[in-house]
Amino acid sequence: MKNQTIFIALSTFAADDKKPLQLLEASGFPYKIHQSGKRITPEELLRDGIDASVIVAGVESYDIHTLSHLKGLQCISRCGVGIDAIDLDFARKNNICVVNTPMVPVQAVAELALTMFLALSRNIRQQSNLMKEKRWERITGHLLSGRTIGLIGFGRIGQKVASLSNAFDAKVIAFDPYADKKLEEQLNIRLVSFEDLLSQSDIVSIHASKVSDHPVIIGESQIGRMKDGAMIVNMSRGEMLDETALINALNSGKISGAGLDVFSKEPYHGPLCDFDQVILSPHCATLTYETRSEMEIQCVENAIAFLNGDLLKERRVI
Repeated sequence: MKNQTIFIALSTFAADDKKPLQLLEASGFPYKIHQSGKRITPEELLRDGIDASVIVAGVESYDIHTLSHLKGLQCISRCGVGIDAIDLDFARKNNICVVNTPMVPVQAVAELALTMFLALSRNIRQQSNLMKEKRWERITGHLLSGRTIGLIGFGRIGQKVASLSNAFDAKVIAFDPYADKKLEEQLNIRLVSFEDLLSQSDIVSIHASKVSDHPVIIGESQIGRMKDGAMIVNMSRGEMLDETALINALNSGKISGAGLDVFSKEPYHGPLCDFDQVILSPHCATLTYETRSEMEIQCVENAIAFLNGDLLKERRVI
């Protein structure tokens, strides 16, 4: 009989809702839980997950080196959407099933994106800092109504951001080479070229996938083609935005504000922290009680279903 141990590699697990842990216990499968309270290191993963048949994974790397040492691994159940930290070619060649939770984080990420749009447009950080200094100085902001929001990537999250933005009467355009033209009428948006999105948008918001065949990188050249005073929001992958180019554009005034939840190197302690017109959050777009609980529940359900042999095909990435 094959080993059927489930290893929970998440930095925290069942912290606010015990149902994921209860599901594990009721399954009858042996399990282990990463206990450090911090993101698991490669060394800890190989030490504690070495005998696991299924790993419930966070954002840690599953590169060829790691996967080649996890000899008993049959399934990676990703807690979240992104799978770019997993070597999918190796997994496919070695019959390692990969499954994620693509629908659960959509609302949380979209809501944080909209929060960034509103806070940047109304200069909330600057106004709050002035009030904390007991300075009654008002800064004129913008409405979202009538502003053009350009979405780079128009998958589940991009579509939800469009729906939320429509409620504020914003004009929404999107670039995504895979998007169905029918979405234009369904979601009251317009699909445009990448160049047109850059030149027309008041707010450029990145929601593209790293695994796309059309990688999207906003650097010096792309920023140069944007409107003077435009804003940038990144909810996708840190490496999709050249942080040095953004810093230069903020200093010059070319970009008037930015909202970032992801960074090229995390944890981030760099110079973007020093800009009043920049709002930063520590890669926490999905970190709500409701979202975290549902992702963990689905991850455990996927792990148990795999071991029971009844994981639905549509749940599988590979």
